[in-house]
Amino acid sequence: MAKQGREVRTDISDVFRTSYGTVDSSTLKSLYLNLSTWVEPLKEVDNWDRPIKKFKYMIDNLIHRELKDTEFKQKAIVDLDLRASGMKLGKRSFMRCEVTMFLNSRNKHNIKSLILSETINNITKKVINGPLSPTQTFKFHKKKK
Repeated sequence: MAKQGREVRTDISDVFRTSYGTVDSSTLKSLYLNLSTWVEPLKEVDNWDRPIKKFKYMIDNLIHRELKDTEFKQKAIVDLDLRASGMKLGKRSFMRCEVTMFLNSRNKHNIKSLILSETINNITKKVINGPLSPTQTFKFHKKKK
């Protein structure tokens, strides 16, 4: 039997495109959270690898703190796609962040259940208002221009 993925779009932010979903909705074991936007650096940096790595670490740290006392296991994978090459002052770069979270197997879940959607939305809001809030390093935009 073929896997049936599902995705639910969420309108949490005016600047970020957000959604969550699963690869296999029939045996729901994991959920992914997608955040995407355009990033513009606010200062000139010689090597962007370190600020981007720190940015990813802050997101990862927040996600793992928020997974306590939820339906999810204490393990998650954070994939931040933000290219360091070509990053320069006044130029916008596309950023995509995908967080994969694993459900506790003791309960049966539906992707649109109120418990899961509230948990995912709370985590998304905390990521947007925490590490992804406008900083001294980056400004976020909905569109490229």
